[in-house]
Amino acid sequence: MSVWWGLPMRDNILKYLLIVSVILNLSFLGAAGYTHYKQSAYRRPPTMHELHTGGAHLFESLSLKPEQLKAFQDKALPFHEQMTKKREEVDRLRAILFGLMREDHPDQRAIEATIAQINATQQEMQKTIVTHMLDFKSMLNAEQQKKFLDMVESAMAQQRQGMYP
Repeated sequence: MSVWWGLPMRDNILKYLLIVSVILNLSFLGAAGYTHYKQSAYRRPPTMHELHTGGAHLFESLSLKPEQLKAFQDKALPFHEQMTKKREEVDRLRAILFGLMREDHPDQRAIEATIAQINATQQEMQKTIVTHMLDFKSMLNAEQQKKFLDMVESAMAQQRQGMYP
């Protein structure tokens, strides 16, 4: 049995591993604490989903008055129902498109017609969204309008960045 500093070698290895483990744990703990601190100091812009669903973050950021909040909520439900129907229609059309593409001899005209239907439905969605946003914007004062449009623009930029690998 070999001896190192008056202790058996096995005990020294265990002490060395314990010291390395403690140092690694402290390093990870420090890194996690630093990351948490930096993330809590940074308030991210809302995502497009949060903007479309009227998340609390949007209402808080704009400091909506109770009457503004009520007016927005009254208009939000019909808007979201309409958008859900249009999204379901796009999903249905995409399923048809993939069905057409899976055929042994895909019908190019049917594929193009389905793509045109998808594009038309998405165009209707875009127009509905813009109309809804302009309607919401009209309920805001100048400062709230600027914040609202800045938030939408930031959320759209964030969404574009996340689209591409």
